[in-house]
Amino acid sequence: MALRHKSAQKRHRQSLKRRAINRSRKSTVKTFVKKAVDAVQAGAENALEMQRRAESLIDKAAKGSTMHRNTAARKKSRLAKRINKEVAAQAAAQK
Repeated sequence: MALRHKSAQKRHRQSLKRRAINRSRKSTVKTFVKKAVDAVQAGAENALEMQRRAESLIDKAAKGSTMHRNTAARKKSRLAKRINKEVAAQAAAQK
């Protein structure tokens, strides 16, 4: 670290910790969004529960400073739109 002041060194350490936590939360959100979509595509029983879990994680990321609230709303909207599209396609295929 080329930072000379103690306070700057501490802020740098804190920023590294926050970055690791934020990356982990974003990764978890992405994983659960994929799992929710895959569950719907597979016709799993717990597809609705997986969607709720993904939306909950998105909300928690927005609650802190990991994700902006508008970004979270956009992600939730896109997830719902994608899941509804899959459900409609499955319903059309069954007819």
